[in-house]
Amino acid sequence: MNARTLLTAFAVVGCAAPTHGCGGSSTAPSTTPRVLQVAGQYQITQQTMTDTCGGGQPPSVSATVTHTAGTNAFSMSDSGGTTFAGTVQNTGQFTATATFGPDANGQTFSQQLQGAFTTNGFNATLTVHASPRNCDFSRSWTATKQGPPNVIP
Repeated sequence: MNARTLLTAFAVVGCAAPTHGCGGSSTAPSTTPRVLQVAGQYQITQQTMTDTCGGGQPPSVSATVTHTAGTNAFSMSDSGGTTFAGTVQNTGQFTATATFGPDANGQTFSQQLQGAFTTNGFNATLTVHASPRNCDFSRSWTATKQGPPNVIP
């Protein structure tokens, strides 16, 4: 066997060996599905939409969303003392409810939050009924996610 034939044979054997590569890739692309992930810290700006309670302009608040990746249930605890329980769809759309109170004035607040998570936060409408005072208010919530972005599959 001459030197040229020997070198060709080594090259062919080298390409067939599992630890060597000869161009291309046999690794399949990742097929790991993206799953819904919305847990984290949020900064929320509130704007009054309607108000028969006479509460004025609400302050900004922060919230912590607790959510297990890939599931639909979540909870949201805001810095105002309310904890919402809700469900979120894979599209990011969500609905959550909470009851707060009675407060120092004996008022209980029944609350509903409807909106949509995005990769950078969420937008929602909060509607609240106060009793026994029997008044209502609504607020728009614009939330910015702190830390890594949400995953909306």
